[in-house]
Amino acid sequence: MLDPIEIPRVFGVPLGQDFSRALYDGLKASFEPMAPTDVACVEIYVNTRRMQRHLTSLFHQGDALLLPRIRLITDLAQDAVGRDIPPAIAPLRRRLEVAQLVKGLIDADPTLASQDAAIDLADSLVALMSEMQGEGVAPETVANLDVTDQSGHWQRALSFIQLVQQFFVDDRLDGEGRQRHVIETLVERWADAPPNHPVIVAGSTGSRGATSLFMQAVAKLPQGAVILPGLDHDMPAHVWDMMEQKKGGEDHPQYRFKAFCDALGIRPSDIRTWGDKTKINVARTGLISLSLRPAPVTHQWINDGPDLGDLGEATKGITLIEAPTPRAQADAIAARLRQAVEDRQTAALISPDRMLTRQVTAALDRWDITPDDSAGLPLQLTAPGRFLRHIADLFCEPLDAERLLVLLRHPLCNSERGNHGLHTNALELEVRRNGPPFPTDESLTNWADGTKDKHPDRVAWVHWIGATLLNLKDPRPHELGTFLDEHVKISERLAAGPNTDGSGELWKKGAGREAFRLMSELRTHADAGGVMTARDYRQLVGSTLADGEDRDRDQGHPQVLIWGTLEARVQSADLVILAGLNEGTWPETPTPDPWLNRPLRMRAGLLLPERRIGLSAHDYQQAVCAREVVLSRAVRSDEAETVPSRWINRLTNLLGGLDEKGGPAYLDAMRERGQHWLTLTASIAAPPFTVDPAPRPSPCPPTDVRPDRLSVTQIKTLIRDPYAIYARKILGLNSLDSLAHTPDAPLRGTIVHKVLERFVKANIDPTNAGAAGALLAIATDVLEERCPWPAVRALWFARIASFTPHFLAEEQKRRAYSANVDTEIRGELKLANLPFTLTGTADRIDMSNDGEALIYDYKTGKTPSPAQQKYFDKQLLLEAAMVERGAFTALGSVRTKAAVYIGLGSDLKDQSAPLNDETPDETWARFEGLIAKWMDPSKGYTSRSANEIVSFEGSYDHLARYGEWDETHDAVAQDMT
Repeated sequence: MLDPIEIPRVFGVPLGQDFSRALYDGLKASFEPMAPTDVACVEIYVNTRRMQRHLTSLFHQGDALLLPRIRLITDLAQDAVGRDIPPAIAPLRRRLEVAQLVKGLIDADPTLASQDAAIDLADSLVALMSEMQGEGVAPETVANLDVTDQSGHWQRALSFIQLVQQFFVDDRLDGEGRQRHVIETLVERWADAPPNHPVIVAGSTGSRGATSLFMQAVAKLPQGAVILPGLDHDMPAHVWDMMEQKKGGEDHPQYRFKAFCDALGIRPSDIRTWGDKTKINVARTGLISLSLRPAPVTHQWINDGPDLGDLGEATKGITLIEAPTPRAQADAIAARLRQAVEDRQTAALISPDRMLTRQVTAALDRWDITPDDSAGLPLQLTAPGRFLRHIADLFCEPLDAERLLVLLRHPLCNSERGNHGLHTNALELEVRRNGPPFPTDESLTNWADGTKDKHPDRVAWVHWIGATLLNLKDPRPHELGTFLDEHVKISERLAAGPNTDGSGELWKKGAGREAFRLMSELRTHADAGGVMTARDYRQLVGSTLADGEDRDRDQGHPQVLIWGTLEARVQSADLVILAGLNEGTWPETPTPDPWLNRPLRMRAGLLLPERRIGLSAHDYQQAVCAREVVLSRAVRSDEAETVPSRWINRLTNLLGGLDEKGGPAYLDAMRERGQHWLTLTASIAAPPFTVDPAPRPSPCPPTDVRPDRLSVTQIKTLIRDPYAIYARKILGLNSLDSLAHTPDAPLRGTIVHKVLERFVKANIDPTNAGAAGALLAIATDVLEERCPWPAVRALWFARIASFTPHFLAEEQKRRAYSANVDTEIRGELKLANLPFTLTGTADRIDMSNDGEALIYDYKTGKTPSPAQQKYFDKQLLLEAAMVERGAFTALGSVRTKAAVYIGLGSDLKDQSAPLNDETPDETWARFEGLIAKWMDPSKGYTSRSANEIVSFEGSYDHLARYGEWDETHDAVAQDMT
């Protein structure tokens, strides 16, 4: 099959060719004179599973023949080349073993790191160990590095690195280490007895040490060959020679090929072409090659730029999209993919930005197009993954209302969905309105008992919830197997439902099966996990699920493909879209190494950060030479301006400087083609018709539906934002309380009111030496009852303690001339000439020694000024008028001596109502006139009529369509009869 030659046999598929098709065409031509049995003996090693499937499918499309053996290079780690190489340790078991060692080290010296970082440090340490095994770097090499110029950080790092020294012996190797041992064994064996059948390595760049060693060995075989993807034939020999690691050449796209050829002792002229060069756009490959020259590039552009081919031919298939936002970029890409489907093109979107690819997938959904995504969906984002993670959270955090409803509304919860949704809706309304923030078995049972007449099965339903989800938080460490058994048991019970055995839909479908596989793998290796905390377990489950993926190969559209950069190296499409071309995204920012910096890595012989940039550059160079290509980036991210990718910068700068060859004009044409898609997506997103902004509403309902009862606190709302009264009292729209109960200002006010109410009702003498202690004891009890957040309890207790001396001092003054009648007194008063009732609840009413009422209202926030009370916040003024008219039956009809806001906020300032400026009789007369106006059917409930501040956010602003109008617009009356 392969002609004998004196030098290692290396081929290169030129840039601009479809690697898979070129490889297949060359192999097919070579197989024609061979016997079928000889073809079946050929071994072909490729670098990805997708490449393996694609090459096999190409052979299936041709004439009938026996297929060659198509394998993955990574499959070498599983080869049984000798009994002296034990099987590799499972990756998960290795992570668990190293995590145990890291925890032990941190326990011995807590200054090294926090226990919460143990699993992350273990994962990073496993990655370093795997890299060392793959590159053939012994632990002694790292331990003996010269670190005289390094800081004390090295000693801490070395203490961790020495932990894994035991894993470098033959019976403790991981996959990378065993793969290298297998390759070294094959190299030794082939030196004496080379295989008598062809062995080909195709599509790999040899970026890792073990892979490069295998490729070198194959290239030297009598019937061996290496086929490199995307070889740049336009790069001059002197540029090839100047690429050296010490000079920073490793970030060049062709550097890996240079290093591979140097290891074999061959020159670029010794690399033979595999494929048909006549199908290549040589003008494009020449332009891209020049733009990517190693630095310094300016003089090379000046010297070699005029010798480039036709720039029109080079750029006619390139579109440059410079979108204003990431969303606009995703929409433009989706539109271009939609056009490719219409034109019956195969289109591939290539990007390392998974957020962008998901945005594009979402944008394609408007046309019912599901792309074939090679990465699938991370398992942690699938329904089973989220379900399992939510339950793992309950081992670390108490079950609050939000977590409970998230689980109950999950599509995998309760296989009997009939009444489950009805019960869940009712429970959500209950916990929103009445709480508690942290449901208990008692609160759930009391609620169910109150509704069992209408829903007799609800009691059993809440018992199922209580038995399954309550009291799972446990701060004690447990064995990993204990956590796993409990986790799986709870998950299956919750998925099955109260009346069903089994596991419901949890482990079904692709994502469920993958989740079951990973959880089963965890159980298999649980003995290596040792004892851990609930937080460690949650982190372990999350990282394990993140390693899985859910991908249905038959679900995606056959013409719309999403590839990672690895898949793109060896495949092509009619249309190639390179997206996310910004610095930090493509190329990605190198991940910080917690163990070895760049100089130490170079001395040890490990991979440098530039390697990843060089591989990304090669992916870009290979993809951009496709026949039709779209280069896309977002000018801004969500927070700031972005920096274009260095490769885009180089290409645009090179074209912009080639004035004599028309470079700027061709660059403008590339941008115009990109702007076409941005304009198209803007028109798609725009509504098909013009919608006039809504007017400022002022609905005028008939008198008989207007509210005939309001509280004194709602009068302020009636004056400032009448539309809120309309929405709540007439339309019957009540805003839902937040599901996530938080320790907010209203709750703090309620607690302070309750504390002072109990203190006053207990008739504790404020002059007594133990009064402060008694008040704080009451505060402790109330906080324990109503504030389930320990940290907030401590904070609010301190605030109560801070105003206690001031309150007791003022209380002594109040008790000197008055006595308390009652607290939280409810009263109501009907208007004489109108069908309207005013209601109110006074925080506290005292009776002075001369028989006059004293009205008090506790205020933990800012107290309203006299002017605000006179015109807007009329609560105390109205309560005073109600007292004098006998609205509070416990008092009868008495004169109001004073009405005071007792300030308990930051300034501890009391504020009296302006009874001298506006007497209760005047207040009541004005109030009757106000209500008379509101009973007029021509009077509209204007939205935001007299807000105190423009930034006020009303509960019904969305209903009033605020934003389409503002306070400068006149209200438009709307007859609602």
